[in-house]
This record gives sequence, structure tokens and C-alpha cells, in this order.
Amino acid sequence: MKPFLILLGVAAAGVLGYLKEPALRFQLTGILPAAQGTKIPNPLESVLPPSDRQIDLVTLTASQLPEKVTLKTDIKFSDAASGLSMTVDAGSRVKLVRIDGTNVVVRPGDTPYSIVLPIAKTDLMDQLAAAPPATPEPAPVATPEPAPAATPEPAPAAAPEPAPAATPEPAPMPEPVVEPKPEPQPTAETAPAATGSADVVKVMQDSIRGGQIKEFGFDQVLDWNDGVDETVDGEAFQTGTVSYKAETIFGIKTIQAKALIKGGKVLRWIWPKSGMEIK
Repeated sequence: MKPFLILLGVAAAGVLGYLKEPALRFQLTGILPAAQGTKIPNPLESVLPPSDRQIDLVTLTASQLPEKVTLKTDIKFSDAASGLSMTVDAGSRVKLVRIDGTNVVVRPGDTPYSIVLPIAKTDLMDQLAAAPPATPEPAPVATPEPAPAATPEPAPAAAPEPAPAATPEPAPMPEPVVEPKPEPQPTAETAPAATGSADVVKVMQDSIRGGQIKEFGFDQVLDWNDGVDETVDGEAFQTGTVSYKAETIFGIKTIQAKALIKGGKVLRWIWPKSGMEIK
């Protein structure tokens, strides 16, 4: 009876090992039983259709990507700094700035705004599938120049003989110290104002008539206003603001611009909210 139980236990252990061996092998080695050396999946496979998974976007350079892509859906965007919001319709051609993981960064028209959206919402992969990017040629390997021959070091010069010690002369008697009379302190003069006085409205009108900026013209301005003195980057300025009408992608809007004035002229125009310079 005992030998039969031993044989039964060995057989049960063999069957159990046969069933559990594939899972145990994966836990110990990280290799699937059915396909050893399985390729690590591309993270883009979870968001791209099967026809687009053959192109590895991570390895592409900027020269291998198209300049523009077409949107497949409407994209809404808002900028907190300027207070603008926009909707870019599906079918619009937008500039491709770069690829960021499973997203693309695009720029609509000539605007300075960048929009991040999933790759699947553009025709990027369709373009790459229709015209696969060419593999860039490897950069030539520079041949190192031979090192110059070592110049033999000159032999060290012989140490000079020590000079004989000089006999110290007696120190002269100190002369009496005459204290200088204190000079009168100059009277402090009041410093002139940093910004100077100027007719803010006239200075702004002359700046716009002179074509200092291209964003808007004199005939677009609705009103002119004096502003308070401000310190920008450690420098004091007089300020003034104007309101003007401009046509945007949302229609005609009223927009404000601020002038930084010093020395009787506008040094630069900026957006009041963001502080960015207006060209």
C-alpha cells in the first residue's frame, strides 16, 4: 500500500508541474511560453489603427514629418493670457510643430498659439502611410587627427645660490602726522524724474502715425487714455493705453494695447495682460 501512495504522489506532482510550468517560467524570466523573445509593444499601438502601427514615430526626425496635417474633428482652444478662445473646424490644414508621445502639437494659421491633440484626430498617419519617410543617411564619422609628438621637457635650471643677508639700517624717526581739515560736503541736488514729463496721448499718436507697430493703424483706434507710471524690469515708464478694433477669427473684436513711454517717446508697445511686445 505504501509504494502505491508514493507512486501516486510522484504522478500528481508531475501533472501539477506540467500545468504550472508556463506561468512559473513567465514569472521567473519575463518571457512568454509561446513566443520567447517577444518584441516589446509600441505604446502607440493602443491609439493607432493596425494599418499605422508599422511606422515608429519615435524614431522620425523633423525633416521626415510633413509640414502640415489636416484635422479630422473640430478642435476648441482658449488662451488664458489674452482671453481669446477659438474653434478650428475639421478639415482645416494646420502646421505640425512636433510629436509629443501619442499626441501632436499643431499651430493654426499664422497664430502664435500651439494646440495639443491626439494623433488619431489628424491625418498624420495617413500621410506617412501614403509617402513613407526615407531613412536619413548616417552622418560621416570624423577621423581623429594624430596626436602631435611630445616635446621633451627642458632640464630644470640649477638653484641660485642664496644672497648674503643684508644688515638692517636703523629705522627713521616718524614725522608728525598732520590731520587734514574736513572738506565741506556738497549739497545734494534733487534727481530729475526718471520718466520725464510728456503728453502721453500725443506721444502715442505720433508713434502710431510713424508706423512704429504693424498690428493696427491710427484709423483703427477708438480711444486714447493716460496711464499710471510703472516700473518694468527695474526701469520706470510713463504708460498709456489705446482701444482699437481688429478683425479676428471670431469676428471684429475690441482689443487694448499699452505704450511704455520714456524720454518723450514710446519705447515699446505691449499687451496689457501678458506683457508680450507688440510688433
